[in-house]
Amino acid sequence: EDDGSCLYQGCTDETACNYDPTADIDDGSCTFPTEDYLDCNGDCINDTDGDGICDELEIFGCTDPLADNYDPAATQEDGSCIYFGCTDEEALNYDEIANVDNGACVYPILGCIDPNAFNFNVDANVDDGSCIPVIIGCMDPTMWNYNISANTADTCIPYVYGCTDSTAWN
Repeated sequence: EDDGSCLYQGCTDETACNYDPTADIDDGSCTFPTEDYLDCNGDCINDTDGDGICDELEIFGCTDPLADNYDPAATQEDGSCIYFGCTDEEALNYDEIANVDNGACVYPILGCIDPNAFNFNVDANVDDGSCIPVIIGCMDPTMWNYNISANTADTCIPYVYGCTDSTAWN
């Protein structure tokens, strides 16, 4: 039985991880967290978002790998992500995640986009249904093989006046 005359050695610092309330004499064995922001188990004292990274160690930046300014060192999203692209909803290449316009919006140009059509429009990027098929034929109305529907010239054959009967003498 201890009558109080015994002295016990141990850690007497109440802030130490291994504080011994029964110790009377400090023996220099006290241990403390390795950092001010850690507890005695090495866990964060402050981790507001619960991601296992102490608030004191968070690196703020863009954490989205798809963003143009992605920071692989960032541990805490700060809303600074930049997505370059076309931000005009009227453009053909509108990018709904873009938040900074890159000046490359493409706008609709209506016309015939069939390269085999008579009225193919090299500048058009939206077909407006106006394509006209190529019809090859003689476009001269004074010629024998004139084709009123032709829109692309072909060889014309002139009229030959006179008798076309091979048995006639003229």
